[in-house]
Amino acid sequence: MKNSLSQSASKAGPTQASAEKRECTHCGNLFLPRFEEEKFCCSGCRVVHDLIQSGGLGSFYDLLGRKVLQPASVQSLGRDEEEELREAIQEAESKVTSNETAARLALRIGNLSCTACVWLIDHLFRQHSGALKINSDTTRSILTIWWNPGELDVVNFVQTLNQYGYPASLLTDEEFELPKESRSLLTRLGVTAGLAMNTMAFSLPSYLGLETSDQLSRLFTLVSFASASLALAVGGSYFFQRALPALRAKTLHMDVPISLGLIAAFLGSLAGLIFDLEGMLYFDFVATFAFLMLGGRWMHLRLLERNRQQLWAREKNITSVIRITKSGERERVSVERIKEGDTLELAHEGMLPVDAILASDSGSLQLDWITGEPEPATFHEGSLVPAGAKNSNSEPIRLIAEEPFAGTYLATLFDRASLDAADDGSAEQTNILKYYLLTVIAVAVAGFGFWLFKGAGGAKALQVLISVLIVSCPCALGLALPLLNEILLSKLKQKGIFIRRHSLWSRLSSIRFLDFDKTGTLTEPIKRLINPEAIDDIEKQGEATLNALVALTTRNTHPIGRALNDILLRRFGAKKIDPDAVVSALPGKGVELIDGNTQWRLGREDWATGDKTSQEQKGHCVFSKNGSAIARFELGESIRDGAKEELQSLENTGYRIRILSGDPDTTRVKSTASDLGLASEQVFSNLTPEAKAELIADNGSQNSLFIGDGGNDSLALAAAAASGTPATGIKAIESQADFVFTGRGFHAIGLLFEAAKRRRKLILAIFFTAILYNLIAVGICLAGHMNPLLAAILMPLSSIVTTAIAARV
Repeated sequence: MKNSLSQSASKAGPTQASAEKRECTHCGNLFLPRFEEEKFCCSGCRVVHDLIQSGGLGSFYDLLGRKVLQPASVQSLGRDEEEELREAIQEAESKVTSNETAARLALRIGNLSCTACVWLIDHLFRQHSGALKINSDTTRSILTIWWNPGELDVVNFVQTLNQYGYPASLLTDEEFELPKESRSLLTRLGVTAGLAMNTMAFSLPSYLGLETSDQLSRLFTLVSFASASLALAVGGSYFFQRALPALRAKTLHMDVPISLGLIAAFLGSLAGLIFDLEGMLYFDFVATFAFLMLGGRWMHLRLLERNRQQLWAREKNITSVIRITKSGERERVSVERIKEGDTLELAHEGMLPVDAILASDSGSLQLDWITGEPEPATFHEGSLVPAGAKNSNSEPIRLIAEEPFAGTYLATLFDRASLDAADDGSAEQTNILKYYLLTVIAVAVAGFGFWLFKGAGGAKALQVLISVLIVSCPCALGLALPLLNEILLSKLKQKGIFIRRHSLWSRLSSIRFLDFDKTGTLTEPIKRLINPEAIDDIEKQGEATLNALVALTTRNTHPIGRALNDILLRRFGAKKIDPDAVVSALPGKGVELIDGNTQWRLGREDWATGDKTSQEQKGHCVFSKNGSAIARFELGESIRDGAKEELQSLENTGYRIRILSGDPDTTRVKSTASDLGLASEQVFSNLTPEAKAELIADNGSQNSLFIGDGGNDSLALAAAAASGTPATGIKAIESQADFVFTGRGFHAIGLLFEAAKRRRKLILAIFFTAILYNLIAVGICLAGHMNPLLAAILMPLSSIVTTAIAARV
């Protein structure tokens, strides 16, 4: 790989678009190679792959098979996170008693998705002395560990997980014990399934025409009645509890027609039992229908919860902060306890929860997720630092809180995640349900009136009415659609697209305008090295020079440092750093490493070389040794893989595309737009958050999709009918979007529209089949020929056909 990057200088530019996609050796995602020998989609995958192979854990890939993982994100444990973790470990070990000798801790784990992941984490855990037991819950992205107090280095284990691409963070007892609807529903589903089988077993003899004594036949019917009654109480009550509030609010919900069918079937069967009308005994239908509808609902909820749990496990939230007391002691408090005037200590890479005044000397802070721009800002003592700023200094800084956390803009952003749970996509079905219910009730009443007018008697007319209500079951809505959605969301997740809100599907059909933020959305979050041959020059100077550059860029939060570290990882893999090496950061200048008598610097040329006559150039930095320049690096924005082709394809399809950027450099924004093939009139720069939202509203909010990745995009995300974001790992951003996509490519939008189109076609096919079934079944009912046996055949048959169509997605 020695010359791979120098070769890429000519190959990765103009020819990259025409390069064939490759499959990442680690995660299996497709990517466009930037140099000839590139085998990994990102530096994280390269590092994790090397760790797995060097650690003798290559069986991980045998277990993985053809499964696709999310691209690995190698993260280091921040100082504040490590301190909080040590406090939790100490508390867990203090709870150990003579009866319970093991300490226990629950962690939320990002990217925990399959059996191979469980196997790998289990082996990593057992490599540590003192490890006792581990439990991995892939559905909830939760890892629980037990260990001998004082023996296991839990912090080291958590750091190992982060190094292997499984970001770990503390899980509170409330989060661990929080019941999920799908889990409680699974119990109902199991009980209802047993009752349904019991009901069918005791109904079967009569269907098969087996001869039984009147007494035995009556007993079978009573057992079916008891089983169906219990199934209605256990399974049906779930739908009744949701249908009643909907009716009180004068709205229609999916649970209304389900409840109507269950109640009609049970009451009709009860009448048949009391008046000895065999043609009205639908007890097996009651139990089976309750089971099928519960199964469909469980599938629907399970996938939505799993999607949200996997995103939640990756997201970073602000839960606590170090507060300095009047006596000078440090104490950890929840962000809700922050008051105006409190002195806060912000660790390296820590995020500030409230607006505050800088009390330390001048420092460098990252505002990338607030402004959308990666360049750090320098603040001086007494300056107001906005909430959400991240400390990019190597040492902690102190600030004076200007406001309490409750009610702040940042608190509002973090609370937006609660919207996910309320959005199950049921609004999409409201109009369909309205016409469906009215039609079914009208036909049933008309059938009742016809047979009553015909003189067939009340019993026959009632049988017709009840049979119509029973056989016109909403299997397409209750079973086939949840299955369709589950398969579709699973396939999208394999491609790195996570749906947060199910109502997105109905909103996508009205989208005509596509608006994009620039930095981090159309461009990659990490800058690109324009002159990669500079790395070759450094390598020629020996291992010591290369190791010094690695030390200066590792854990470097500056965009230039991150970019250099990324390319070093992709080329050389992870290199061991001297634990005694001390890297100092000087805000506004660069980073410095003193190794014996040698001074290494990476930063501004006038500072790195001492040449005061040199002019600072944005996007440039110098690597020096004892004041002599060794290499000059030039970095620039890198457009996401496939972004140009994707935008052109969307534009050819008829979508109108715009760039809405907060970047004040108009020339840079227009240059990026030109590289993407967009005309200058489609480009807007130096926009405030309010201006972005106004432009979207002017176009018609109900027809707009906005993609952004910063806190300054929150108003635009809220203004658009649909919204998405690249994966940032920050809850305050991702919780506002309808979908999140991972990886360095720009494939999500086209795939999402294709999936929505495919879904609409299959839904039409499902509803056509359901209508055809209802016409036939209701016709039989109106003709007076429906009986429990025929209903027991037709209803499962319709469910099988509609679910088979759904499975074709």
